[in-house]
Amino acid sequence: MAANMTDLYTQQRSNRRATAWLIAGFILLITFLGLGVDVLYLGFESGIPIATSLALTFSSANGLFSFYKGDSLILASLRAIPLDFNDPDHKKLRNVVTEMAIASGLPMPETYVIMDPAPNAFATGRDPEHALIGVTQGLLTTMNREELQGVVAHEMGHIKNYDIRLMMVVTVLLGTIVLLSDWARRTMRYGGVIGSRNRRGRNKGGNVAVLILFLILIILAPIISRLMALAVSRYREYLADSTAAELTRNPLGLASALEKISQATSPLKNAHRGTAHLFISDPIHRKIDNKEGFLADALSTHPPMEKRIERLKRMAYQYVG
Repeated sequence: MAANMTDLYTQQRSNRRATAWLIAGFILLITFLGLGVDVLYLGFESGIPIATSLALTFSSANGLFSFYKGDSLILASLRAIPLDFNDPDHKKLRNVVTEMAIASGLPMPETYVIMDPAPNAFATGRDPEHALIGVTQGLLTTMNREELQGVVAHEMGHIKNYDIRLMMVVTVLLGTIVLLSDWARRTMRYGGVIGSRNRRGRNKGGNVAVLILFLILIILAPIISRLMALAVSRYREYLADSTAAELTRNPLGLASALEKISQATSPLKNAHRGTAHLFISDPIHRKIDNKEGFLADALSTHPPMEKRIERLKRMAYQYVG
């Protein structure tokens, strides 16, 4: 127990630091893209780094938005809706969330449902006081009460160790970087940057180095951002599983839930790669999540489901190798 709490507090501190570094890195990245536009396209002709200033303003505002309003954006993208208390399944979910909030000592999170038959769940928010949990209708109809408790407790684990803050910021900033990188590539393809500089004959000397860095950054930014999102995913899932077992005192409940989730064949319709890391199981069913090794660790959003189930059964002394 003491070792687990040490891991939890260490993860909390690590997630807080990672969130701050992520936002700072995003601001620096976008500001550099603005500087590239000034050097290669505008040429500082007005004496004012217009693109750099706009990029710095935009990236700072976007970083603040992702921190304070990222959860609303995620809810909208997943088309999650508030609970309908005329639905018995929704009432049961509310009761289970209340039980797990009390067991964890955390504030009661807001609760939403995604009207999709694929069983899955997620949590997001900037801190335990501003957290929310969402589950699919498929999860509610598939799970019994003990299994639902295990899933909700898993999401409470993410809230407790501040995974929700880090992964929410990753989701919003990743989407922004991909959009900006795509815009920059389109601009250069149709002669916006390269063509203008070549026509003016000013793309010389130091500007060539900036141009090379600019091109590399446009190409690699989405890839680097994606790897940053995936790098922290696997360990945090194992830790949330352990937290769920601790809160429910029933690791087999979550193990059974994961077994049912793993048997689902249809992907979650409104999920995409930018939000996949938020869920208890990969909602788009990529095969690499079931593999191990360096490549899988670098590219997958979740640990292999079999390994997670095995760990939970070992906690209950039910595993037979």
